[in-house]
Amino acid sequence: MTSHKFKDELIRLISLEKMIASQAQEPPAQCRGPPPPVANPHECCPIPSIFKDEEFEKCGFVKLEGANGPPAPRQGPPDCVKQLCILKNQNLLKDEDAIDTDALIAFIDKWAAENPSFEPVVGHVKERCIGKELPGPPEICEANKLLFCLSTTFYMECPIWVENDGCSKLKSHIEECKPYFLH
Repeated sequence: MTSHKFKDELIRLISLEKMIASQAQEPPAQCRGPPPPVANPHECCPIPSIFKDEEFEKCGFVKLEGANGPPAPRQGPPDCVKQLCILKNQNLLKDEDAIDTDALIAFIDKWAAENPSFEPVVGHVKERCIGKELPGPPEICEANKLLFCLSTTFYMECPIWVENDGCSKLKSHIEECKPYFLH
């Protein structure tokens, strides 16, 4: 899975985050549906990869460029094997599946130092995603919840939006609706 595919998946998962968070308070009608369609939403916010494409490939994520379409959907909750692999390769786990919050904070701080335009977002990431119980169904593992939270927060707090019609509409939607979905 390339970083672009990961970001595309993020856009699809924003709707899931909306559904989970909307249980706390009722958002306005324009925030209950999916965001406005954008051909390549990952291009609206050029988030530098948190993990390298080689790491995704090493952990079993499949590159879809040139493939015969996306893989068949699997039934049931997503497994954690690939996400745990990514975290393990970065030494972000205490044991087989417990996230090492100190190591994760150091990792995110290092990433932010290498990507200074995103440094202001790191505070939001730490507040929302690290060292707390993350929202989501209990059958979704913590590694999936964490990577989703990181990606969602970086995207929704993006400091460098591309200015074009589609991206501007998406940015407006996110700005208007994120108070209902990010805590």
